[in-house]
Amino acid sequence: MSKSKPNPDKNSAIKLSDASREISKTKKVNLLDEFDSNEVPPIKNIIPGDIYSLPNGLLTEEQYAQYKGLNSLIATYGGDPEKNLANSHIVFSKIFIGGERVLADSHFEVKIEQKVAEHDTFIIRCFSDAIEDPKAYPLEKARNFLGKRATIQFMQFGSATLVYTGIITDIANVRENGESQLVFTGKSPTILLENGLDCQSFENLDLKEIVTKATTEYPTDLVQLDLQPLLTDRLLYTVQYRESDWNFIKRLATRYGEWLYYNGQQIVLGPYRGKTWELVEEQDVYDSTLRMKLMPQKFSYTAYDAKQAETYTINSQSVRLSRRLVNPFQQHALDASEGIYSKVASSLYNHSLLEGGPSELERAVKKQKQRRQNVFYMEAKTNNPNLKVGDNVKLKAWMPGHSIFKNGEVPLETYRIIEIKHYQDITEGYYNHIVAIPKDNEVPPYMDEDAFPACEEQSAIVTDNNDPQGMSRIRVQFPWQKPFNGQTPWIRSITPYAGEGKGMHVVPEIGEEVIVSFENGNAEKPVSLGAMFNGKGKSGHGGAGNYMKGLTTATGSNLTFNDQKGDMTLADKGGASMNFDGAGNATTNANQTHAVNAGSNANTSVGGDASTLKMDASGNITLEGNTNITLKVGGNTIVIDGSGITMTSNSGNIQTISNTGSITALAANSIMMSSNKTIIQGNRAALKGNQILLEGASSIKCVSPDTDIF
Repeated sequence: MSKSKPNPDKNSAIKLSDASREISKTKKVNLLDEFDSNEVPPIKNIIPGDIYSLPNGLLTEEQYAQYKGLNSLIATYGGDPEKNLANSHIVFSKIFIGGERVLADSHFEVKIEQKVAEHDTFIIRCFSDAIEDPKAYPLEKARNFLGKRATIQFMQFGSATLVYTGIITDIANVRENGESQLVFTGKSPTILLENGLDCQSFENLDLKEIVTKATTEYPTDLVQLDLQPLLTDRLLYTVQYRESDWNFIKRLATRYGEWLYYNGQQIVLGPYRGKTWELVEEQDVYDSTLRMKLMPQKFSYTAYDAKQAETYTINSQSVRLSRRLVNPFQQHALDASEGIYSKVASSLYNHSLLEGGPSELERAVKKQKQRRQNVFYMEAKTNNPNLKVGDNVKLKAWMPGHSIFKNGEVPLETYRIIEIKHYQDITEGYYNHIVAIPKDNEVPPYMDEDAFPACEEQSAIVTDNNDPQGMSRIRVQFPWQKPFNGQTPWIRSITPYAGEGKGMHVVPEIGEEVIVSFENGNAEKPVSLGAMFNGKGKSGHGGAGNYMKGLTTATGSNLTFNDQKGDMTLADKGGASMNFDGAGNATTNANQTHAVNAGSNANTSVGGDASTLKMDASGNITLEGNTNITLKVGGNTIVIDGSGITMTSNSGNIQTISNTGSITALAANSIMMSSNKTIIQGNRAALKGNQILLEGASSIKCVSPDTDIF
C-alpha cells in the first residue's frame, strides 16, 4: 500500500492543508489495512505546503479540474470538518456513539463492509488521546462505548449521503512503536440475532410470519425488519434446530432464494427496493472489472410424493422464466454455458415432505434455474458515498468520440449491489469498492436448496395416532417443542410389512415414547423408527435368560412366548385364552362363551381319522369313531360300539316322543321291552302280527269299556 514520495515542483502540485499531526512523507498509510504495525503513523507536526503521494499518482491543479470525480481523495486536516467542509464536495464522516457525537475535531479512519446475507462489519480507528486522557488508565472512557449503538454519517454538500447504524462489539487499545490508538469494531444489528442456539418449529406459516415470530423478543429500536419475501405460500413444517435466529433466517433466505441484507437501518428480507445511481468511468469510477463465467444450465429433478405414492420428474428446459434477460454479457455467458455443458444431470429432490406435489417440484426447478443465471459480475472502485447494499447502479463507460453516444458515456447496463466496502481514511479520503450482479437476476448467488436443518435421531412423545389418511402415521412432540406446545405434522412409521390392504398395523399409543430419524438428515422430514420402553413405561417381561417375549396391547390383550418352557399363550383381558404348552398340547379357555363358526365345512380329527367330527353348510353332522362313541350325562349314557347301541338311564326316564309322526322300531330278530311295568298307551293301540304271544308269569289282564280279543 505504501508509495515513495515524489519530488516534483511543489508549486504545481495539490498540497495538504495545515494539520496538527504529520503523516509520514515516505509512506502512504491506511490504518485499516490489516492493522499492520509498520503502518502506524508517528505523531509530529506536518509541514504545510508539502507534497504527498496520492493513490492515483500526483495530481496537478489542471488534472484536478479535469477529474472532479476524484475530489474525495484529497484530505483536509485540522479542526472540525463539518465547519471546514460545510457545503463542500469533499466527503467527510461524522460519528455518533450512544446518541452523542464523538471525534468531531479529531482524525479517524472508518471502514464499513456490507455483504448480502452476512453480518456487516465496521471499524473506527483513532488516536487514543482523542477520547482518553493520556495520563489515565487505558480504556477508562472508551470501554463505556462497548455495546452502544454507533451511527456513521458520510457527509457531502452539507447533508448526509449515507447513514449507517450498528453496534460496537469490540474495543481495543493498540499501542505500537510508542503510539496508542483505539480501534472500535462493530457489527450490524443482525449480530443481536446471534444470541445462542435455539430450537423452534412452525406449522402452516409463510416466511414473513415465521421470521416475525422468531424475532418477537428483540427490541424494535435496535432490530428493525422490512419483511416482503417473494415466497408467500404457507409452509407445512419449518424447523429451527440448534441455530441462532440469524443463521435460521439466513438459511431460510438461502434455501428459498430470498434476498437478505442490512441497508444501514433495517434488516430486509425480500427483493431489492433501493435507489438507482449513475456511475461514469473516469468521473465516479476509478477502477472496474467485468467478469463472466461458465455454469451448467441443464438439469432435471426427481421427487417422490409419499402421500400420493407418485414419482415426478421435471426437466429444467421445460420450465420457462417470466423475466427476460437484457444484459448482453450475462446472456453470452449463459449461451456459452448451454453450448459447452450438454449433459442433463438428474438429481433427487429430497428436501421437503412435498405436500405441494408437482407444483412444489416445479418451483424448486425454477429457483435453481434462476440461481444458475448468476454468471456475470461487475466490480468497481468509486467515489460515490450514496451507494449501499440494495441499490442499483447504472454503469457507463467513458469513450470519447463514440459514434452513437456523442457525450462519450456508453451504457454498460444496470447492476444490483450485493457487496460494498466503504473507506474513509487520512490519505485517500472517501472511496468504496462494490460487487454487483445484473439487476434482472431474481435469485441471489448464495441460493442453495440444500440449506435444510440438519438433525440427529432423537426420542419424541406421540401426540396423535388417528391418521385421517389411513396411512398409519403419527404426530409426535420432541422435548424441545414442549415449551411452546409444538408438534410435527403427520409422519410415517417404519413397519416390517406394508402395502395396499396388507401389512402390520401396530401404531404407538398417544403419550408413549418413540425414536425418530430424519430422511436425508433433514429435521423437516421426520420418520418414526419405533416405540421404546422407559422408566415409566416398562414391558413387564424380561428377566434372567431373556426367555420371555411377547406383544401386549393397551387393553391387556397379549401374545406371550416363554422360551424357557417353549410354550405360547394368546389371551385377552377377559381371561379367554389359548395355550400351546410346547409339548404338543393345546388348551382353549373361555370365561363366558366359546363360539366356533365355519362358513362351509368344519372338521375335527383325532388320531388321524380314528375319531372325526364333520359339519357342513347343508346342516349335516357326522361323528365317527373307530371303536366306540359314548354320550354321557351323569349316570345316563348312550354307547355306540361294534356290538350295538346301548342307552342306559341310571336316573330318570328314557323317552322317545314323536308329536306329529310315527315311531318305528325294526329288528331282524326281535324287539324286547322289559320293565317292572310296561305300558303301551294311545287313543288306539294295536298289536298286529301273524302270531302274537302274550305271556304272564301270573296273569294277563286286559281292561277297557270295549275289549275284543280274537
